Amino acid sequence: MKKLSWSKSALVLAIGVLSAQFSTALAAPADPVFKIGGKVTTYKELSDQNKAEFYDIDKKQYELLERQARQRYLEKFSADLAAKNGTTPDLAMKAYTEKAVKVSDAEVKETLAKFKDNPQLAKLTPAEAEKQIRAYLEDQQRRTVVDGLLAAAFKSGELAILFPKPEEPLYDVVVAKNDHVRYGPAPGDSKPLGCEGEKCPITVVEYSEFQCPFCQRVQPAIQSLLTAYKGKVRFVVRDFPLSFHDRARPAGVAAKCAGDQGKFWEMYTVLFDNQKDLSDEALGRYADKIAVDKPKWSACIKNPAPKEKEMDANIESGMKYGVSGTPAYFINGRRLSGAMPFEEFKRVIDEELAKKKS
Repeated sequence: MKKLSWSKSALVLAIGVLSAQFSTALAAPADPVFKIGGKVTTYKELSDQNKAEFYDIDKKQYELLERQARQRYLEKFSADLAAKNGTTPDLAMKAYTEKAVKVSDAEVKETLAKFKDNPQLAKLTPAEAEKQIRAYLEDQQRRTVVDGLLAAAFKSGELAILFPKPEEPLYDVVVAKNDHVRYGPAPGDSKPLGCEGEKCPITVVEYSEFQCPFCQRVQPAIQSLLTAYKGKVRFVVRDFPLSFHDRARPAGVAAKCAGDQGKFWEMYTVLFDNQKDLSDEALGRYADKIAVDKPKWSACIKNPAPKEKEMDANIESGMKYGVSGTPAYFINGRRLSGAMPFEEFKRVIDEELAKKKS
C-alpha cells in the first residue's frame, strides 16, 4: 500500500486545524456530551470535574497554534527580507541573525569552566570541547535575536494570536491543621518567619513521596525557593505514595512518626538525602540520626494505621485536584507538575507577588 506523503509543516497545520475544529465543536459549556439513564452530562460538568486534564489539552492546542503563528511570521519576515536584499529567505535570515553573533574567548572559557563536569564534554579533546561550546553560545545568541524579533512583532500588533488562550484553573487547596508547614530552608524553620498562615502571600503545597526520584531531584530547587522567598512563603508537603514504590509508604510513616516529636522536616531531609536505602533498618538509623525519642518513634512505627489513614486522606485530596504523579505543586492554587527548575517556581511566585501589589 502506498503511504501518503506529508511535509512536517503541513502535518502540524492539519493537526492544528483538526484540533481547533474538535475543540470548537465541544467547547460550548452547555453542550451535552453523553447521556446515561436519561441524565445528560454537559461539557462544563466534565471540565469542572477534571480541570487539570482539560486545561492541559487546551494548553497544548494553544501552544501548537502559537508555534505555527511564530513560524509563519518568521517565514514572512525572511521572505520580505530576501525580496529587499535580492537573495533567498534562508540566506537573508542567516545574515540578519549573524550580525549579533559575537562570542569572545573569555565567554567560551567561562562556559567551559561552568560545564567542566559534563560527561559529554569530558569525552572530547580541549579543542573539540571549545569548538562545541562556541557553537552553543553562538546558537544562543541567534535565538535571542529571533526571540527579540518575535517580541517586537507581538508588541507592535503585527503578529497577534486571535485564538483564545485557555484560562489556567485555580484550585482551592486549603491548608489543614495536620499539614506539615515550613517557612524557610532549614529543617527547623517550622515557625513563621515574617508571615503566618493566610498572611503569607505565597503558599506552596507539595504532593510527593520519598521513593520518587523526581521528587528527590527537585529538592535543590525547593531549597532555593525557600531561601529566596523566606518570610513570604509557607511550604506544605503532603504524601502521595505511588503504588509501584514499595518503600514510599513505610518512609512516609517514618516521617510522620518523627513529626509527632516535631521533627518531620528533619526526617524529610534525611530520607531524601538517603533515598537509595529506605529499608526498615535504615529508617531506624535515620531516626537515631535526627535524635528522636526512639521508643516513642518505634511504637508509632509498629502501629502505622493512624498514619496510613492520614496518608490516604492526602492521596484523596491530591486526586481531587488532578494529581496523578509526583511531584506536583500548587502555588496559591496554581498547579505545576514534575521536577521543575527553580526558574519555573520563581516565574509563578513573582507573578503572584505582583498581583498582591496591584
